[in-house]
Amino acid sequence: MADGGEEEEQHTGERVLAQTAALFTARGDTGAVALLRAVQRLDFEQTDEGYTTATNWHDYYWAAVFYIEEVDRPAFSSQVLDHLLPTLIEVAAQNQQSAVNRIHVRPLLPDPDQNWRQTAGQLSRQPTAEPADPSGSRLQTRITEVTRRRIFDTLRLQNAAWAGGLEDADFLKRIYDLDALPSYDPRYPTAEGDINQHRWNNQDWDDDWVFTDSRFALTRGPDSTFLAFLAEMLHPVVRPDEAEVARLLELFNEALGRDGYALVAYDSISGFPLFEGRRTAVQATLPTAAHNRGAGETTLPAQRGHTSGAGEDSSGYEAVRRRARGERKDYSLDRVRLVEGGQAEVFRAVHKTSQTEVAFKRRLSFRETPVARMRREIEISRLLNGHPHYMPILDANADDGWLVMPLADGTAAQRRDLLNKPGELRSLVKSLIDVLALAHRHDWLHRDIKPDNILLLENRWTLADWGIVRRPRGKTTKAGRTSFEIGSEGFAAPELSVNAHEASHASDIYSVGRVIAWAVTGTDPQPNIALLPPPGPWRTIVRATTQHDPAHRPQHVHDLLTLIDRELSTPPISLQERAQTLQVKAQSGDQSATDQLLKLAADHPESFDLYVRALTELRPPQATSALLQNASQATELLQALGRHVHGDGRVVQFGEAARVVMWLHAIAAVAATRRAWDLFDEAARTMLIWDGAWDQWSAQDRVTPWLRALSGDAASLVAAALHDHPSSARHFSGLVEDAAVDVRIRQAVQAANSAQRF
Repeated sequence: MADGGEEEEQHTGERVLAQTAALFTARGDTGAVALLRAVQRLDFEQTDEGYTTATNWHDYYWAAVFYIEEVDRPAFSSQVLDHLLPTLIEVAAQNQQSAVNRIHVRPLLPDPDQNWRQTAGQLSRQPTAEPADPSGSRLQTRITEVTRRRIFDTLRLQNAAWAGGLEDADFLKRIYDLDALPSYDPRYPTAEGDINQHRWNNQDWDDDWVFTDSRFALTRGPDSTFLAFLAEMLHPVVRPDEAEVARLLELFNEALGRDGYALVAYDSISGFPLFEGRRTAVQATLPTAAHNRGAGETTLPAQRGHTSGAGEDSSGYEAVRRRARGERKDYSLDRVRLVEGGQAEVFRAVHKTSQTEVAFKRRLSFRETPVARMRREIEISRLLNGHPHYMPILDANADDGWLVMPLADGTAAQRRDLLNKPGELRSLVKSLIDVLALAHRHDWLHRDIKPDNILLLENRWTLADWGIVRRPRGKTTKAGRTSFEIGSEGFAAPELSVNAHEASHASDIYSVGRVIAWAVTGTDPQPNIALLPPPGPWRTIVRATTQHDPAHRPQHVHDLLTLIDRELSTPPISLQERAQTLQVKAQSGDQSATDQLLKLAADHPESFDLYVRALTELRPPQATSALLQNASQATELLQALGRHVHGDGRVVQFGEAARVVMWLHAIAAVAATRRAWDLFDEAARTMLIWDGAWDQWSAQDRVTPWLRALSGDAASLVAAALHDHPSSARHFSGLVEDAAVDVRIRQAVQAANSAQRF
């Protein structure tokens, strides 16, 4: 400026920026506000254009100089500057800076690095050394506390260890100088001793302690510190699992993008990427001419999700939310209802003030249960409103029995065709997981997830109709009001028909699995009848989520997300390769590998090789233990093995047939010692199927002395199986004359021989 120091000039520039942004905010011009926020400094300088008048040589024309980061320069086009200039001129004149007639845009230069010759090309990289002063400049604190807490909350929900495979202190030493940070524990001089004592010796700090520890400046610190922390979480030394890194990177960038940042790969080590934080260009949409029309313009007709008045926010739904006051007279309802359910009806309506089309849901009854359900639906909106995959409540009056929501583009049932597109079903399922993660974290259960309650809103899937939601434990308003049967037939978990109030997260996960099965098969599920997609990734997911016993399902939505990412994101590996890998691990004594191989076989009952050549290589004691963990799966596996007896179009080798019989005999023998009679019976019957078809002496040499020694319950079950499989019973004719053999087994073999003679 002509007079005054540099400090006064910066103060004037900051004041002009703030006041200009305030005017654009009042007009609803959010695009202009976003652009002004990207201006790091505003100065005024005299132009070379000459004087404002021919007689007064002291009055010059001035230019407003925007200093912005290089990444944002493309956003400041001539059209953008023309849009900003009139308002800027008006504000500058009121701040004793008259005669501004243009805007110049210049790059904001970074502070020079005294070692720049050694670090050329790396000036944009975020520092990974000791963090700067958390009070920082505006440039350092672009990432809002909302974004930071959203990332922290998601990490907690997904149970993602921020230190990865490292100890907490070892991880933090990669970013901070722990010896320079104080200890909260007077017994230790520095932060490192403090951390080790309370995390590993006392174990009295929560896993997420670092997020709120002011020493590390993550909640309210400079952007460089926060970005360095997130980037280090993705370092291959910290987190070697590439799938987990990819998932976290997507999470971080989705959140950071709202504040103009992204984590990008800048180098690699041993083929694994290294990440750093970088600014992304400011994104802003300027209003069209229609937004700038004066108050005398003609009002536009009502539009779904958009307002028509000048100066309103671009989202009509946000205008409804801002003006919500619980007054029924604020809405004009169509005469014909859109939907009618058992306890409520939905109308298309118009919010009179903003002329925004909405959905108006009205309760049909004032009885206790419907009233309580609508109150619950309104209550949970306080937690979930604002979540992108929750159908928000814009206005409501619980006493009068109505609420207002955005007008959806259709339900999943109505838009089933969309789910045939690649990736769309996965998008729907991840949307459900995302909103359920927040609800489950606070111990709310939906209990009625079905296609009719999944709505498409502005190209994203949302979960609606939380009327039979279960409140967190201990917050039930009236014990016993919840009926024993709840939910929608075919989609509700079995336990909801026994005691709906004692449902768990796994109950909602069951319903998500049934929605997947419905979408993939095109078939409406029936209660207590399995509905599985054809062989493939979705079959594995549906089988896991719709187990009858809740304990056998994924217990939390982050477990379901891990399963989905594993099945759908992992590069294709052949079934044989997966089986061989698990087989090797199982043979080394890895019980979890045995469990996984059995699940793999259950997901692929059509695979001859998996059953005959992989399953029968499992050690019988390990296999028996795994089979006993899931009785229904064990029955499916053994029956599927029985169906492969004739080779499914391929030649069964005699050695293979003998191995199957001997393996089944060993399973039955172990099951007998554990008195697991259901497994014993199924294994013995499948053994007899294979023996009857292939008559292998080497196998019979093992089975015969075993049959001779059976007694009690074991002999009774085997005798019944021999009666049902006479072709195998005849192979043991030598037992008929052996008085040491249980009489029931001798009679079964004798009956098979007599039937052959006749």
